[in-house]
Amino acid sequence: MTHFTGVDWVIVIAYLAASVTAGLVGKRFIGSVERYLVAGRELSLYVGIATLAATEIGTITYMYNGELGYKYGFASFAAALISGAVMIVVGRTGFVIDRFRQLKLMTVPEYFERRYSRGLRLVTGVLVALGGILNMGVFLRIEGEFLTIVSGIPVRYLVVTMTVILLLELVYTVVGGMVSVVITDFIQYVLLSVATILVTAYAVYYAGWGHIVQKVNATMGLAGFSPIASPNFGLTFLLWQTLLWFSIHTCWQTTAMRVFSTRDPQTAGRVMTWTGFIFLGRGMLPMLWGIAALTLFGAGPMVNGAPLPVVNGQTLAPIDAMPAMLAQILGPGVKGLVVAGMLAATMSVNSSYLLGWSAVISQDVFLPMRQLMGKPPLGSKAQILVNRIANLFVSLFLMFWGLYYTPPGAVYLYLNITGTIFLAGAFVSVVAGLYWRRANVVGGYAAMLMGAVGAVVPFFFLHWSENITGMISFGLAAVGLVIGSLAGGRSPATEAA
Repeated sequence: MTHFTGVDWVIVIAYLAASVTAGLVGKRFIGSVERYLVAGRELSLYVGIATLAATEIGTITYMYNGELGYKYGFASFAAALISGAVMIVVGRTGFVIDRFRQLKLMTVPEYFERRYSRGLRLVTGVLVALGGILNMGVFLRIEGEFLTIVSGIPVRYLVVTMTVILLLELVYTVVGGMVSVVITDFIQYVLLSVATILVTAYAVYYAGWGHIVQKVNATMGLAGFSPIASPNFGLTFLLWQTLLWFSIHTCWQTTAMRVFSTRDPQTAGRVMTWTGFIFLGRGMLPMLWGIAALTLFGAGPMVNGAPLPVVNGQTLAPIDAMPAMLAQILGPGVKGLVVAGMLAATMSVNSSYLLGWSAVISQDVFLPMRQLMGKPPLGSKAQILVNRIANLFVSLFLMFWGLYYTPPGAVYLYLNITGTIFLAGAFVSVVAGLYWRRANVVGGYAAMLMGAVGAVVPFFFLHWSENITGMISFGLAAVGLVIGSLAGGRSPATEAA
């Protein structure tokens, strides 16, 4: 039985129609591949903040942060604090992003050809696309679960829900590229902000702040408040998270594309700085929702130190506790507004990711392969067509992976590891390339390959913890870069050095 009233459906359908229509307007402004991928490098401060925040705040963000809060209590706030603080540091110092913007890049792997070689750009492009698509592969299923739980749509329609979400995103992303994404991001950012404030107020009101604190203390003790005392976190987790978020805020393709799209390096730094403050709330508020759900529903059997949520006699997975809470506490109209806000978040993130990963496939895999085979370069229209075809193929994979793969642990940590497949090597290679003249192509290859092996083998085959796997990946990438560069001899000065 659906939890939606007629008012809720009207709000959601009106939003979807307005968002897709606004996104299609972007087609009018597409004339070159640069405008298609980086909006002509014309983003101002406020539009840049809105689109960067919207790009990295989706339903998936609320779901995995809600799960962290439910399972680990206030200790999970450490991850949010690190993500926001690191972003502010990057924005204030211009670390990496100033040099990136000066180089007028369109993708992160493009830097590798400028600094190292075309072959390394191709290898990096493959790893970036692999890690990014595996990362995004769980988005649709989890977003579909949120919508079916909150709206009350029967679970058997989950596939239909996933398909509709993907098709709507695909329509305006394929047609209008970055211009359409930026237009819809701004709309979605406003709506999502309203929804976030509403849900936070409802969650704290219904659970009660005193009861929330008491529940975490009774369930987890000190580990629910201190990341150092938590057996799931500790110092290794904090160090890995710091390295990871430095790499995300500088080398993550969808974030970097916003930096590439700004008017100048100064605007890029200010966008990153102010968005960093938004990132603090991006993590902590949905974590608080998860803790509120623990207070209301955490009465089931204990699994990995946290009780499973029990709702109306049914035991749910921890990641479903937060949307189940929203289905119960939100009233008519408010529920529709919140779901519209989450749809806004979903479409914003997914459209940006579709564009980001398809851009890597087209610009950093397909085009370099053509060049290595001696074929003539493609014009802007042909490059845009290749991007659009890549978008379609990425979308098909996302549907398949989302249906058949379930992350083994907390979704947040799975996303961290799949990102680390390329982030460890990319971050080490980029930093060395920008700030160490001795870095060379041998070191770049070693960093990318050893970083990827360090993420894939321990996690997917040896089933080691995410914390240890993440540190191994970054460590191997750094060792590979240094040893490879010292053994490979000096490289000539390059444009990007």
